[in-house]
Amino acid sequence: MRLSARAAETKHGESAVPGGAMRRAQAFLQARLNTLLPTVRIKVVALLCAVGVAIGLVSVVFVLHVYESQIAGRVSERVVAFTDILARASADASSPEEVNTLLRAFRTLPALSVVAIADPSGKIFASTMPDLKGRSINDLGWRDISMRLVESNGKLVRAQVRDTELSEKGSAEFARRADVGFSDSKGIIYVRLNLLPMLELVQATAWGLLVWLVAVIIVAVLVVSLVMQRIVVAPIEALRGFAERRGSGPFAYAEGSNDDIAVIASRLTEAYDATSNNAERLADLAQIDGLTGLNNRAQFRTHLTREIERAQNTDHLVGVMILNLDSFKVINDSLGHDVGDLILQRTADILRGCQRNGDVIARLGADEFGVILTGLSVLEETSDSANRFIRAVGVPFRAGGHELHQTACVGLTVYPQDGRDADVLLKNADLALSRAKHEGSGACVLYRHELHLRAMERNSIERDLRAALAQRQFVLYYQPKVDILTGEIKGAEALIRWMHPERGLVPPDLFIPVAERCGIISDVTRWVMDEACRQNRAWQDMGLAKIGVAVNVSAVDLRRADLTDLVANTLVARGLSPQYLELEVTESMVMRDVDVVIGTLRRLRSLGVGIGIDDFGTGYSSLAYLKRFPVKRLKIDRSFISDIADGRSGMIIPKVIIDLAHALGVEVLAEGVEDMEQLEILRTLGCDEAQGYFLGRPMPAGEFAEFLAQSEGGIHPRTDIRTFVGAVPRLIGDEAPARIDVSGAA
Repeated sequence: MRLSARAAETKHGESAVPGGAMRRAQAFLQARLNTLLPTVRIKVVALLCAVGVAIGLVSVVFVLHVYESQIAGRVSERVVAFTDILARASADASSPEEVNTLLRAFRTLPALSVVAIADPSGKIFASTMPDLKGRSINDLGWRDISMRLVESNGKLVRAQVRDTELSEKGSAEFARRADVGFSDSKGIIYVRLNLLPMLELVQATAWGLLVWLVAVIIVAVLVVSLVMQRIVVAPIEALRGFAERRGSGPFAYAEGSNDDIAVIASRLTEAYDATSNNAERLADLAQIDGLTGLNNRAQFRTHLTREIERAQNTDHLVGVMILNLDSFKVINDSLGHDVGDLILQRTADILRGCQRNGDVIARLGADEFGVILTGLSVLEETSDSANRFIRAVGVPFRAGGHELHQTACVGLTVYPQDGRDADVLLKNADLALSRAKHEGSGACVLYRHELHLRAMERNSIERDLRAALAQRQFVLYYQPKVDILTGEIKGAEALIRWMHPERGLVPPDLFIPVAERCGIISDVTRWVMDEACRQNRAWQDMGLAKIGVAVNVSAVDLRRADLTDLVANTLVARGLSPQYLELEVTESMVMRDVDVVIGTLRRLRSLGVGIGIDDFGTGYSSLAYLKRFPVKRLKIDRSFISDIADGRSGMIIPKVIIDLAHALGVEVLAEGVEDMEQLEILRTLGCDEAQGYFLGRPMPAGEFAEFLAQSEGGIHPRTDIRTFVGAVPRLIGDEAPARIDVSGAA
């Protein structure tokens, strides 16, 4: 609030400064002028017109001044000359008649309207108008004539408009003292001039002068306009056209000139040339991969479109191959980016060496390369070429002092059977590559329509997954874990199921990989953990046996920094003791970022939560790492259990795993137990627990609660299993109590 107020005060203060207002007004006027006068030509013409108008106004003022000056001068000259004549005549006259005789001679002058001469008393004794004789000079309308003459010491004075009552339009009245010959005192000479003829003459002269000045101004403006057009406007317009052409074509005004415009044109030419060269270099860089020198994805697509157009008029096939380097990120992270760059450059050189005439090679991504196979006659040629590339890449080599054996997998698609468009072919090749990655190193997969259907299925699942959590479409099934020696129900594994409104029950192996890929696996894990803890607490509140519940954790969750906090908060929120929760992680999962995983597992174990390694034996665990993991239980993968009854060879791996785990103080659970024979062998090998359809299929929460309720003393309710562990004698015939079917049989 304080900062906002201060900012407002500052803004208000700035707006109050006159300079700020002037700058804003100047900017506004400049913007308006730029809108009204968009080009230099219009601006120059407007400026010259404004100058011409200004000079014209000055000329008018000048002519008016001259006009007034001429009138004043001529009037003054004539009045002075005429009154001098009258003064001399009056001084020499011996009688009034002599003066009247002179005045009668002046009657014909058009400039003289009234002339009168009065004696010192103000009585008129001579006049051009006989009616005025004997009358007072004040009768002529000039009321203060005597006072004015006194103030001027008898010199010539002119009546003001306010001083006279009888003045006519275009007339002027004058008076002066003069000697009277037949009297000893001075008389008064009164003259009223008609200025209209004089005004007409001077006005004609003024209009002529004004017309001459306007003509000169117009000619000057035109001449200056032509000069400005030649030396300023035309070069600037040519420079603008030169700039709009971005330097293409000649600039004529620059030839033989070294003025400012020529210098600007020269610099523009240099800048446009540099820009053009840079654009060409950037265009080349945009088409070429900087590290390998191969075409990039955009150029690869352009070549593919061109090859498709060529193949449309022939019977030849066009193959699209995408090659991906296996485990490149691991090598890049472990050995450094320099070694990674060497591997990419080596791969590019190998692809160049293996390409046929007409083939196009490109680097499509970080560790992906594309090859366009042209001129193919039969489909088998695509696979032969792909295998040739795979074998060449797989040759051992040394990089950065390391002996490396790089492998690759390939996805293939063919025009026209797999698509008739470059984008479609590239998409199908990516689908085939995804399948090849799934099959393993060195795989070469040719696109099939089933891959497209599978991709559409994954996209559909991904779309529906985002609504599944909000709409509570997930449910948990629970599969029991049984102690082989005692038959006791030790726990259950929580298995998520998706009750899709249209698809029905969707198994986890179909939607869990999609959830991991689209980034919502963490939300799924949070829900599974919360629901499993809630349900386990509910069973305990019902008085059922207290068992542990195992929840599977994905690789994404295992690397979350807040996984420990999530587990702790869930246990507290649901009121469940940590000893009744177990987290299961796969063997391959814990071998990625081992140090980070060990730290996470140790923090979880310190909470009292059990840690189990699922699918043990299918990964690549190191014994050195295994002893560092805070593991409570190892789960032998079902693939080893299915062969355990085939003879001694099938028992070797389970026996080794069991002995190793016991040596490390870790319990062992066998997955996928399907019959009594497997259960007996596992007990012989010393296995601790078992899980499988023979011991109990995955059941909804309500059915599993009934299963626990039927487990007297926590022992498995099935009679054959209770007999197997020696918990109760074998029951015969109808004496066996009715038990819930947990075998999964119909």
